[in-house]
Amino acid sequence: MKYAFIRAYEAAFPVRQMCRTLGVSPSGYYGWRGRPPSPRAVANRGLLAEIRRVHTATRGAYGARKIWRQLRAEGIPCGRHRVARLRRLYGIEALRRRRFTVTTRARQGAGTPPDRVQRGFI
Repeated sequence: MKYAFIRAYEAAFPVRQMCRTLGVSPSGYYGWRGRPPSPRAVANRGLLAEIRRVHTATRGAYGARKIWRQLRAEGIPCGRHRVARLRRLYGIEALRRRRFTVTTRARQGAGTPPDRVQRGFI
């Protein structure tokens, strides 16, 4: 996160000053900038694409456990906690269904009330 911050504000502030303020070494920052992404990061990107595909295919109804089961059924090796972590990290949430609530209750044994106004229906 610190290195990403330094990269974002590289044009506005001197790199050495930002490194000193954030408590990191300039050589560490430049090493990070030139380093290719790790195999795990590349695999996470691919898995994230699959998670998004399953999420949209199920219209956002599946949570981490069902997405994990779906991916395993398709032959994509992954762990349940890894799927949950990537979903949480990228803000992929399942739609929550509203519960059905009873708003009116029928009275037991109550028939039609007597016509006390004498309206005289036609």
